[in-house]
Amino acid sequence: MLSMLGKLLQGRYRLLLAPVAVLALVMSACGNDDDGSGAGDTSTSEATAAAGPAPTQSAESVSLRVAYFNGAGQPEVDLREEQAAAFEALYPNVSITMEPVADWQTTLIPQISAGTAPDVLWGGTDDGYGQFVGLDAFLPLGSYVEADGYDLSAWPSSMIQHFSDSDGELLLLPTSNLSFNFLYYNKSIFDEAGMDYPDGSWSIDDLISVARELSVQDEQWGFGFAWDDLYQTWMRMYGCEFSDDPTFATDYTYNGPHCAEALAELDELSREGVINWDTGAQWGGLAPGDATGESAFSAGHVAMLLSGTWEAPTIADNSGGAFEFDAAAAPLDDGGRIQGAASGFGVYSGTDNPQWAWEYVKFIAGPQGQEAEAEIGIGQSPISSILDQVYCASDAPPESKCEVAKNGAANTVWEPLNDGWIPGFWDVITSAVQSGFTAGSAPDWQALLDDAVEDSRIAGPLL
Repeated sequence: MLSMLGKLLQGRYRLLLAPVAVLALVMSACGNDDDGSGAGDTSTSEATAAAGPAPTQSAESVSLRVAYFNGAGQPEVDLREEQAAAFEALYPNVSITMEPVADWQTTLIPQISAGTAPDVLWGGTDDGYGQFVGLDAFLPLGSYVEADGYDLSAWPSSMIQHFSDSDGELLLLPTSNLSFNFLYYNKSIFDEAGMDYPDGSWSIDDLISVARELSVQDEQWGFGFAWDDLYQTWMRMYGCEFSDDPTFATDYTYNGPHCAEALAELDELSREGVINWDTGAQWGGLAPGDATGESAFSAGHVAMLLSGTWEAPTIADNSGGAFEFDAAAAPLDDGGRIQGAASGFGVYSGTDNPQWAWEYVKFIAGPQGQEAEAEIGIGQSPISSILDQVYCASDAPPESKCEVAKNGAANTVWEPLNDGWIPGFWDVITSAVQSGFTAGSAPDWQALLDDAVEDSRIAGPLL
């Protein structure tokens, strides 16, 4: 997942480049009330009040550059400019220059290497954040958090840990969390078959069994993915671990327990025509000319679709009310997790104004900044109170969105913070797995993954 909305920049995941209408309901992804972080007990006002005072006002002029990944088009540009103007009104000695970036790595990595990067940097787990960490691009924020007495308890503890360095110092203030665990279902298809809707009691075996029953060769598919790379979410659901450590990986492990099993079962479904794939990939089971993912689901050709919360507005628009739909949390085997993505803002390690840069990070990435994003539909806050106030309060479908989103947040894992992860993992596993699904007959999935892991260790060493 290399860059939100588009399809993850180079095939990672389609999230942030979608039209703003697609994001209108993605108002926030939450922290889990039971994760021990205290997220559910900390209101936005409490978290804001805990922040320390701004730097002492002075006549000295300060200029800050702020780079952000523009995933929502003009509405996000407008918001960022409004935030900059509001900060300048509070601190007239500070001028802010906002720099929207589309091709994140291509633009920023040369600037980081040359020591000319903006003072405040956006970072995303699926958009090269690990590479940035490898380049020491982010300033450790521990001393600033401590000096301000800044309250981080509103964030899920797992996110704070993931966005911290090996010494436990925070590098990024998380603003967004995306979980790929929404199992959308077409109520009409289930009603016509006289079958119960998916719910939290389902196992993966239940999903597979129902998907088979609801499939009609070349006419209707029981199950589908919004995009091809969600085979990795399928692997996670079985309990497959991609690396030996979720944050600071030292080895690739996606040939370990349950990994080959997950792909073998998915391959079988594909060859049976139970699941339809992307037309560009031409994976097994896809009828010629049929659309994939959301388009097929919205057209009424797919009983169940795996994706994320952002999909609902598009389904509602494209289906035109032809059928009712809802969503359940994707089932997990013992030890299963949900693939996800997260992002936030940090301070560039080479900035000449670290205190002011930190102040601006708090301003746009703290609870108030996240609430502003949620209100216009371009934010997916990990803060539980913002989720409850905006996302969960909406009457828009699916009805179960709040429950599913919270389930996802509680079980989400993100990309490790290794600069070799993209060439070692993404650039290897994608071609390897596609070769297996497009082979004339089912491959030996364990052998295929064993070979791929060896290729990963060469292409992107993690040590």
